[in-house]
Amino acid sequence: CDKAMSDAKQKRDYAAEEIATLNEEMAKLEARRDKLTEALADLEKEIAELTDARAKAEAQRAEEKKENKETVDEAQAGLDALTMCIDILDKFYKTTKKESVDLSLAQASPEDDAPDAGFDNGEAYLGAQAESGGILGMLD
Repeated sequence: CDKAMSDAKQKRDYAAEEIATLNEEMAKLEARRDKLTEALADLEKEIAELTDARAKAEAQRAEEKKENKETVDEAQAGLDALTMCIDILDKFYKTTKKESVDLSLAQASPEDDAPDAGFDNGEAYLGAQAESGGILGMLD
């Protein structure tokens, strides 16, 4: 009977140690589970924040893209107008280069007192195109 009692006590002690070891391991695993649950909640919160930030950035980018398109369209319209202006001035100066002013109906005036206008009487004004490229040079 003593031997059976001794074996039972020993089995009880081994079982108690086994239970203690398993309880300790279970406590560690529960702590790890709690940490992972907390980390998961934090990550879900960060994902939501990043999703919101991405949506805001995409909205801002769309707005900037619209503004940039308007700027490019406005610049293109300006370039088209400038090109048309250059064509008009070019045609104007090419036609005036060939023309002269009819002075047959002009009254006689004191030509000696008149300052030098840069061109002869009767000559069409050419717009000082030879100096620094003239208006067309500035527009180019």
